[in-house]
Amino acid sequence: MKPYKIITTLLTAALALIQCGCVDISDRQFIPDTSNESSDGENLGIGGDLLISSETTAEEAHTSAARPAVINNNSFSDSQEKFIESCFFMGDSICSGFSMYGLSDSCCAKAGVAARNINDFTFEFQGAQVEPLTAVVNSGKKNLVFLMGINDVNIESAEDFTEYYDSFLKRVEALCPDANLYVMSITPVTEASRFCYNYEIDEFNEALHKMIDSSQSGVRHYIDSSKGLTDDSGGLSEEFGMEDGVHLGKSAYYYMLYSLCEGAGVT
Repeated sequence: MKPYKIITTLLTAALALIQCGCVDISDRQFIPDTSNESSDGENLGIGGDLLISSETTAEEAHTSAARPAVINNNSFSDSQEKFIESCFFMGDSICSGFSMYGLSDSCCAKAGVAARNINDFTFEFQGAQVEPLTAVVNSGKKNLVFLMGINDVNIESAEDFTEYYDSFLKRVEALCPDANLYVMSITPVTEASRFCYNYEIDEFNEALHKMIDSSQSGVRHYIDSSKGLTDDSGGLSEEFGMEDGVHLGKSAYYYMLYSLCEGAGVT
C-alpha cells in the first residue's frame, strides 16, 4: 500500500474510534465460527477465529505473464494437478477452505490456529486427534503448505509473529528434512472489514517474506497468495470475499492454488 493510502487509512480509523468511542483495534474480538453446510460447497461459510510486497524477480515476472486472466478448476495443467495432490495443507480457518471446498483431501486446519498457538491444537487426522507435527510427519507428503497468521495480526507484533512461525518451521524441518515448505502469505481483507486493516497484513507479510528469505534453509518458499484477489484499493475484492470481509469464497482458492504452483515453479 502506498504511504499516502496508509496515512489516510490511519486517519480514517482514528476518526472512527473517536466518533464511536470504540476500543483500540488490538482489543477486537475474534470472528466467531459461522460454519454452515452446503450441498455443493459453493457458498459454504468457513467461519472461525482467524486472523506482497517484494521486488519481483525476472522469473516471477515471466511466470505472472503466463497467468490466465481468469482462473478456475480448468486452469491447471496435469503437472500442476499432480503437484497439488502432493501437498499437505495446515493452518487456520482460511486454510480449511482447501478441504471444505473439496480442493484437497490432505488438509489439517482449524479455526483459531495462529503461528503463536498452533502447538496448542490437535487436528483430526486418519481417525484420531493428533498434534500438528504428528500430522505433518505422518502425512507422507513431500510438499508441506502452511497458511496462518490473520489471527496473529490482531494479537502479536510482526516481529513476534515471524519468531513464532520460524520456531514452528524449524521443528518441521528437523522432522521432515526432505520436504519442501511453502509458506503462504496472509490473505487480504476487504476495505470495509473491521477485523483488521490491510496495511497491517502487508506489514506482517513483509516480515514473513523477509524471514523466509533470510532463513537460508533451502527448503522454505514464500508464496504470495494474494495475486488476483485484490481490487484497485489493494483490499480483498468482494468477488472473492465472504460477507464478513475476511473469509474467502471457493473461486479465491483456485487463484491461491495457482499462486502456489507458480511459486513452486510448476507449469
